Amino acid sequence: MGLHWIINITISLLIVTGLLYSLRSYLITRKVARTKFTNALVALTGIFLIQHIYAAYMFYKMAWEATSEIASPLLILNLIGLAGFMVFFYLSHT
Repeated sequence: MGLHWIINITISLLIVTGLLYSLRSYLITRKVARTKFTNALVALTGIFLIQHIYAAYMFYKMAWEATSEIASPLLILNLIGLAGFMVFFYLSHT
């Protein structure tokens, strides 16, 4: 398993951790205010959570089966996903 694969897995797991924190705060907010917006945030966070858990699994699986040439483009995609998550996290927690 190469360094790029380890970084990909770590980034995905960092996003999963942030999504779990977000989901927790959205569920607490949802208890107080049941609006379409909070319901949508919970659903969206759940979908992103499933996506990134699966991505971490696929990165782990591909690290043993695929060549290291494919890891760099996937790392770029994962970094773009991390940037998108950071914007989502910032906007939803302000």
